[in-house]
Amino acid sequence: FLKDRFGASQLVVFVNELQGLESCFFNATFVLNIASSPSSVATASIVSLVSNTNYGTFSFTEDYAGTLIGPGEILSPAPTFDVVIDLTVVTSNNVFTLLQANNPFGNRCGGASDFLTFTTGLALPPNVPTRAPTSSPTRTPLPTPDPEDTSCEIQPIVSCDVLNGGGLLGCENIVRPLATRCATNGFPRELEFVYRGGDCDSSTTSQTFACEGESDLDEAWITIISENNNILWNRITPLGTFMDLRGIDNSMQVTIFPIVQTGSGPRPDSDNPLQTMAFSTICTAESDLNLLDTFGALELVEFTTIDSDGATIANAAFANVEITYSAQLQGGTSLPANVVGADSLGGPNDDRQPEDYNPPFDPNPLMPKDTLEFGTENFVLNLLDGSATGGYTFELSVFAQNLAPNTDLTCNGTAIEFINVG
Repeated sequence: FLKDRFGASQLVVFVNELQGLESCFFNATFVLNIASSPSSVATASIVSLVSNTNYGTFSFTEDYAGTLIGPGEILSPAPTFDVVIDLTVVTSNNVFTLLQANNPFGNRCGGASDFLTFTTGLALPPNVPTRAPTSSPTRTPLPTPDPEDTSCEIQPIVSCDVLNGGGLLGCENIVRPLATRCATNGFPRELEFVYRGGDCDSSTTSQTFACEGESDLDEAWITIISENNNILWNRITPLGTFMDLRGIDNSMQVTIFPIVQTGSGPRPDSDNPLQTMAFSTICTAESDLNLLDTFGALELVEFTTIDSDGATIANAAFANVEITYSAQLQGGTSLPANVVGADSLGGPNDDRQPEDYNPPFDPNPLMPKDTLEFGTENFVLNLLDGSATGGYTFELSVFAQNLAPNTDLTCNGTAIEFINVG
């Protein structure tokens, strides 16, 4: 059950093919739509802008002070803030925004939003979370090993994670897409794009869509909003970033900005957008959403749909794989181990690359419950062109020894992880 505890950890989200994504929490984005009255006779200069909520106060004064709004104009970009709502607790939510401004004559003007109130969450049934079982019988602990004649025990670890696919792709089930075109005649559960850079004229999609400008910056601020005003993406985005978008409806509006530094950190340069575009996101013949189609600076690399049996299917052009090399003591051992070196050999089976790891390490020596991470490697596997079908192998060897004065007692180990693309 959600909310079950396992020692110091608690289950708060899971994904499976039958139920999809289930979470205890909802990431809510609030958008402040601020406009000057068309009947106003003067331009207003913002003095302060603050939103008060039961989650705290969000001030936009530093970012927007001095911004001018003419009669009938809308403040752009709209201020936004995010909160995480716990859906397992019945909560009365309150949001209230106050704006103050000056007109050119020095007179103070402003306005206040309606007092927004809404209730979220449901009380958990009495059997959730699962009650903790009674304690198991205790036993006499095993004798403490003698460090004079007992070697340490080391456990190398090669862990593999697929960072895209919404949790539906794992290193044990990386498969080629069942379909390359989204044609369910409904909304996709999820779309994933990569920021590649490019102009409107270089778009490869057959869809007729609105597009203006170009963006090839190594790092840009990308804002993506659906037709129903769901904020799908709004952040700094380096070139090559996989953008996992949920809350898809009829269409989306994409705006790519350069980044400017403000007193409160980096912000989009809203006065100088690099590229704007709007395109359909329904899985129909007219939209013609195909894997590897480009829309300006964005490339479509994955779509997730739900079939007639209710199963969620991820169709991905790439698998964004992250390999982590680490080490722990073998379970059950209490003797510390001093790690003196490690090496890895990983990648495609026909081109595995070596890497050496040398001290100093942190933590070192390794104690029970410690984890020493040596490094990570990222591989983008192309699932369409057949280049990934040769398989990948990742191997880690760790070399360690007992603490002084018994450094002649050593403990070495090797771990191997295989990836095969179906």
